[in-house]
Amino acid sequence: MEEGNQDLKIEAAKRFLENYYRTFGANWADLASLYREESVMIFEGRTLQGKEAILAELTSLQQCRHQILDIACYPARPGSADLVATVSGNIWLDGKQDARLFGQMFLLVPTPEGSFYVSRSTFVYLVSELRGSFMA
Repeated sequence: MEEGNQDLKIEAAKRFLENYYRTFGANWADLASLYREESVMIFEGRTLQGKEAILAELTSLQQCRHQILDIACYPARPGSADLVATVSGNIWLDGKQDARLFGQMFLLVPTPEGSFYVSRSTFVYLVSELRGSFMA
């Protein structure tokens, strides 16, 4: 794949992910079109297969808001149209005031329409809870 074309795909993938998190916060049901039956998500160690199982887990989060701190995209392998993306940010759940830091990895596969779908994804909380002080 040509370098200029690859740069355009990476920018399109970043826009796709920005839309993913915007949609996540607004209407989970609209995420269905971003997954396929063969999609797999590992959510905090639990493997979810297929878009119904993935959406059931995501909708169980109830109120949710994200603040994306970083998105990075890379070719999955040389010459491949598939992209690996990493996202880090803050997430507020169920109306709580305290955010949790999260990381999410995606394997994005191009669609014939010029977008992507999520083939694989792994979601983890990067810090479960802070106890005490880091300063002595």
